[in-house]
Amino acid sequence: MCSTKREIPIFFATDDNYAPFLAVAINSMLDNASKEYFYKIFVLTTDLDEKLKKQILIEKTENSSIEFVSLKDELDKMSEIFHLRDYYSKETYYRFFIARLFPQYEKILYLDCDIIVLGDVSKLYNTDISDKYVAAAPEEVMAVVNTFGEYVEKTLDIQRDKYFNAGILLINAKKFRENNIEQQFVDLSKEYVFALTQDQDYLNVICKNNIKYLDLGWNKTSFENPAFTDELKIIHYKIHHKPWHYTGIKYEEQFWKYAEKTGFHNLLKEMLASYSDEEKKRDEIMYQKMLDLAIKDSNDPNNYKNSMDRLNSK
Repeated sequence: MCSTKREIPIFFATDDNYAPFLAVAINSMLDNASKEYFYKIFVLTTDLDEKLKKQILIEKTENSSIEFVSLKDELDKMSEIFHLRDYYSKETYYRFFIARLFPQYEKILYLDCDIIVLGDVSKLYNTDISDKYVAAAPEEVMAVVNTFGEYVEKTLDIQRDKYFNAGILLINAKKFRENNIEQQFVDLSKEYVFALTQDQDYLNVICKNNIKYLDLGWNKTSFENPAFTDELKIIHYKIHHKPWHYTGIKYEEQFWKYAEKTGFHNLLKEMLASYSDEEKKRDEIMYQKMLDLAIKDSNDPNNYKNSMDRLNSK
């Protein structure tokens, strides 16, 4: 089957905590993907539990494969450069290494785990990015929340409507290798700490002016956004807008439709039922910390934009 169909390489990154959401994401993606392609799915991890691997492998279909790839050794070699906070894990930085570690591919699709795919990912993969580093959708949060919009403009020197979300990312792996994007990230991370959205900030700074923008339908959050009129193709459950923690979340019905088809459905329902008031309060505190951090970095005279402005004025 694989040899007679064009192959589409798709990468996810997960740890044990996100394995249930990964299974739901894969289930929805394969359910809506064109049958004219073979989907070669790579799950990047450090030390994923074997039982969880078996549960995820159940999602494999006739026109797909699932392979687990440990990048533990890669992370151990570079652990000092990873800046982490709150719910972020080091696995989020994997997307910087894919181009080098998988030289057989000129283009790859990277997807976060906390998504539901309603569109045909082969259409996304077939987007022409021959002259760009990446294709991605604008980060809706920056457009909806002014504090975050000001952060990217005052800290990263990027217009808020040009800042992309890196959770749905079509990567020109050939150009990543040619332009040594991985080393650019390593060098930049040693000079500046982007504490708000971390790897996403680094990608935006490095890929600036080399981005093909997708319509928001390929990366729609569960935020209310009256301006959204695109076709809904991927739902991204970000920050605390998560249907496995809260009820009344926009697009929650799509999540549970696919969760029910996986072996993690009961566990996810238990997560929802057991999510405590204390944990919800913690979410509120974390969100306020993000707002405060954005304001602090926006006003920092030594942030990236201000430092670059001084350097360029000499």
